[in-house]
This record gives sequence, structure tokens and C-alpha cells, in this order.
Amino acid sequence: MNASIRKVNLSKQDIESFVGVYKSAYKGMEEYAYKKEKSIRHYFKWLFKRDRDGFFVAELDGNAIGFVACDSNWHNLFNEKMGEIHELAIKQEYKGKGIGKKLMEAAEEYLKSKGHEKFGLWVGENNKKAIKFYEKLGYKKRDKFGIWIRMEKYETKSI
Repeated sequence: MNASIRKVNLSKQDIESFVGVYKSAYKGMEEYAYKKEKSIRHYFKWLFKRDRDGFFVAELDGNAIGFVACDSNWHNLFNEKMGEIHELAIKQEYKGKGIGKKLMEAAEEYLKSKGHEKFGLWVGENNKKAIKFYEKLGYKKRDKFGIWIRMEKYETKSI
């Protein structure tokens, strides 16, 4: 699938596209999602504020089909700076078609460009497909907190 990746902006179109993709992505996984559109819009703006250069959209024929928001300014619970993936959302009909992998590659490349070798994310414990997807990308389960599983990936620099 030949989707293009670009940085997100604060346009009304990107915000509304995010709402649509987010709602589609979380069908069947509502226990992990914001329910109200107002909350989803607020979440979009929070993600954008965290690291506007690390927020990407995948488009096909000019239509948003997925988003990834990463954060090069994040600190974990031990106050260790690391690259964080806050959100990966793909429209249901595009899951399993390489869009998520392409977005994750964009996010990780961005985080590497900011000097990060360690990446982390949280995923819902019952989101088995996502857990398997992240494991294929090299993420490993590290911890569990309530209904969330912490996954991390360590990059090694080649010499």
C-alpha cells in the first residue's frame, strides 16, 4: 500500500481526521479509548503540544488512514529520558496492510534523530493484536499497571 507520511499540523482537517481515525481504530477496544469527540480533540492537541515534530499522519489519496504521535521530550518513571510512542491509531480497514509499521518506522527514525536509543509505549492488556505487532517490531513487555502493559525497545548503535 503506497501511503504517504507527513507531519501533522493543527488544521481543522487534521484534527477532524484524527477523531475519525481514532474512533475507527478503537472499535472493539473502547475500554482503552476516549469516548467523547471533545476528549479526542483535546487529546490530539495534547499530543501536538508534547512534540509537534513527532506527530505523523499516513494518507492515501489525500485521506488520513493512520496517525502516530511520539515524544522526544519524555521521561520515564525513573526520570530517564527516552523516546515515547503515545499513540498509534490505524483505521480498521487498513490494519494489517503495513501502515502501522510505516508509521512506527517514521516515529522511531524521528526519535533516533533526537538521540534516543530507547523507546517505550503502553498498550492495553487485552489488545493482543497490538502486542503481537509491537513484539514483531522488537518491543518487549517490561511491566504491567492496571489494564496497561509497558513495552520497550532498545536500539544499539552500529560502530
